[in-house]
This record gives sequence, C-alpha cells and structure tokens, in this order.
Amino acid sequence: MKRWGRVATAALTAAVVTSVLAGCEIGSGSGGSTTGAPSAPSEITDHEGGPESPIITGLTVPEGAVQLGPLVRYRSDRVIAAYQPDLAVALTRQGVSDAVSAAQANTEGVLQDVPPTITKSGRPDDDTFALLEEPPPADITTALIRLDTDETAAVQSIVGQIATLLPDADVDPEDFTSYCTVVDDRVTGCELEVEGVTDDDRTLAISMHVDPGNLETRISAPSSLTQPVMELQVQDLSDPRVERAAAEADDEDEPAAPEVSAEAPDDVIWPAMDADAPADTELLNGWVAPEDATILLSSFEPAFVALNVSSSSEAREIAQSYVTSAVPDGLVTSDSYEGLNEVDVTFTATAPDGSVAQGTHVITARGNYVMLFYTPAS
Repeated sequence: MKRWGRVATAALTAAVVTSVLAGCEIGSGSGGSTTGAPSAPSEITDHEGGPESPIITGLTVPEGAVQLGPLVRYRSDRVIAAYQPDLAVALTRQGVSDAVSAAQANTEGVLQDVPPTITKSGRPDDDTFALLEEPPPADITTALIRLDTDETAAVQSIVGQIATLLPDADVDPEDFTSYCTVVDDRVTGCELEVEGVTDDDRTLAISMHVDPGNLETRISAPSSLTQPVMELQVQDLSDPRVERAAAEADDEDEPAAPEVSAEAPDDVIWPAMDADAPADTELLNGWVAPEDATILLSSFEPAFVALNVSSSSEAREIAQSYVTSAVPDGLVTSDSYEGLNEVDVTFTATAPDGSVAQGTHVITARGNYVMLFYTPAS
C-alpha cells in the first residue's frame, strides 16, 4: 500500500484536543456493524447517488455507500490513437467541404486573405470525434464513493461484484486481507487491481482503492464526513476497432448486481477519524480548491477531489488550470466525450517522471462538476 497523505492544522488539532478534554467519545471505530449514516449538508446530499446506482454493467453502488457526483467517463490514449486516422480523414473532408462552400460564396473570385477554417464541430464541448458517424465510446469509467455504514460489507460487496463480472480473475471476496490491509485488527486501506474477461468476452481492468483517512492525525480528507472513501475504476481493454453496441443503456436497463454474502472477518475495525480536514487543505500535489467551489468528496490516497461549481466556464477553467499547475512540466492533452446524458471534457498532463494529473469537467443536466485526480510517479 502507498503511504497515506499527511494533512493537519494547528487549529484543527486544538479543536480535537478540546473535544477530548470535554469528555466527548472520539475514535470508537466500527467493527462491521451497521450504524447510522453520517449527516451530510444539503450541498453534498443533493449530489449523492444511492445504493444500486449503476456504474457499468455488472457493477453498482453497494448498500451502505453513496456515489458523489456523476461518473467520470473518458477515452484512453489507446482508443484515441486507434481512431485518430479516421478523424484525420473526416477533418480533411470537412476542410474540402468548407473550401468548396467558400468558393461558391466567392462568385467573383476575389483572393481571400485567410484560408477557410477547418472545424471539427460547432461547440467546444462537442465530442472530439463528432465528425465520425460512430464516435468511439469512452473506455474508462471512474466512480467516487463514500462508505457510510458497515464499511466491511460494502467493500466485500464491490469485490463480490468484481468476482462475478470477471470469473477468471481469481478474486475471492471471502479473503478480506487479500485486498485490505489489516494491522492490529484495524483496516489501514484497501487496494485491488485485477484484469479478466467477462461472459460477453470483454477484457476489463478494474481497480478499487479505499482511503479510511490519515491514521496518524486521525483526520479525514475534506467532505468525506470522517468516513472511508473509495475510487473504483473500470477500463475496457478490448480491441477498440471491433464494432460493438456503444449505446448507453438507461439505469433501468442495467442488470442488477449479484447479491454477495461474504462472512466479515472477526474483530476487524475501521479506524475512526476525529474530523474532516478544512476545505482549504492542500490536496493533489499542493492544489487548493477555489473558495466558491463545493467539495463533494475528496481523498488523500488515492488523490482525488469531486467539486460542484456554478458555471460551465468556471468548471472548465478549474480542470484545465489544475492539470497545468499540478504537473507544470507535463504534456497536456484533451478529449471531449459526449455520452447519452452528459459531456465529459478531460484534460491530462503527464510529466517526464510519469506522474499524471487529470481534470474532467462533467456537464450534466444537474449541473457542472469537476473531478480531479493525481497519480504520483511510481
């Protein structure tokens, strides 16, 4: 497991000490029993997706957990490279069409100072591959999840769903310590990275990471409500040139996730956090959230932040400026993916040492979201 991030402030530490002196019961933890869900402010609960919310076919948000913000969907470099020749041809055709239109409009044959502009589409949020008759689907999906009650059962449920989805991946939800680290009966984090083939012959890579909070300072990441948080990512590694139905099914068309009955290990405790770190805490390699943005969820390790902002222009600016500041010497690329009910505009910066910063502006009917991720060099 990677070392958990260290975040603390003198004021917050003083507040914790004061509450202890006042006789408050702090740090009791949970041993796998179901407790009441934490009380979240309305600016967070308005953007929660409850249990059984679909992630991808075969995976849903487990009982005792909520998804914060929308799913993040984007294309990998592999898929973009596979379809780049098709896009180049489409752009050339569009350029010829624009030139013909300009010539028809210029009946007197006056020399034009500026050649016609070749455009891929009309709006900056249009799909990067909008000129293609069938744009390639996003092959990577990420869900950001807060574990509210019975954390062990929620994690085992996700692992059980993964085991069912990838029957050849040799995943055993009963073997809790194979994907969660337990030290002195306390869970210090969970990590599972597997690859396998589904029943319909798709090759998927799935990663699950859980951050219970900073174990040394007993402080959790901003807006985590002192609860463990999970990042779940699924990548389709199948041949991107093979035709398959790319239409996204509605929620009601998604098959139900399998029921998982895994026996929780004895005496496993999730360490209790005393408080969330303040909203102005440095995250993501030193980045600090803007004051007018609402942090819906965040994590120290893996490093991510989900934001809700008021305007599309602000969301795009945050996503783009974050990647350039987090990885200042990185090569920045962008891709826009238009799904059934949303548009995901993703900026990615990759540094020479391999560290990666990613910022996705997700445009939905419910509002504008910014989902930020940082992966340090391995």
